[in-house]
Amino acid sequence: MVLGKLKDRIERIGRNALEKGLVKVLPRNPNALTVMSLIMALITPYFVWLHLHWAYVLVLALLILASAFDMLDGLVARYWGRASRLGAFLDSTLDRYVDFIALVDLWLVNDGTVLGTIFLLLAILGSLMTSYARARAEALGVKMMGVGLIEREERLILILLILLLFIITNIYAVIFYGLLLLAVLTNITAIERIVIVARTLGK
Repeated sequence: MVLGKLKDRIERIGRNALEKGLVKVLPRNPNALTVMSLIMALITPYFVWLHLHWAYVLVLALLILASAFDMLDGLVARYWGRASRLGAFLDSTLDRYVDFIALVDLWLVNDGTVLGTIFLLLAILGSLMTSYARARAEALGVKMMGVGLIEREERLILILLILLLFIITNIYAVIFYGLLLLAVLTNITAIERIVIVARTLGK
């Protein structure tokens, strides 16, 4: 994983924050944080639809919060010893909704052009196939963690960076080419995983 070390460092910071008092203001049920992450994402398309600069800034903030809650749910689960199979299922399932909404947000900023729509659909396809390839491979006993050019963490960070760059520049081409980049990178990752699994299982 390209950002594996950064993710580990962020998780250490999160654990330290929990131990120093953040845990007192967060719900002890990690599933509540997972649902809060989805709720944060669900309200963003409305603000994108407003097509106002302050609304785009708010969308960026909400998506950052959604990502933070997604990280904290696992930390809270381990901190309180409340990790469960249900929590793991909800986390990975609701993550797919958040991913979809974040991509649609970019598309809405770009006013849904024909090519932009094609790039959006390809990015969604690549994202879903990347996740499905890992889930199916690991069900067959092939480890996929850290395998691939751009995993979910990198994908979300890239989406946030694209939105931030657009807010700073107000150049719509940033969104257009950002969707193209996501479409290419996600599908390369999916194909990469398919090839690795095929080689592993074919031995």
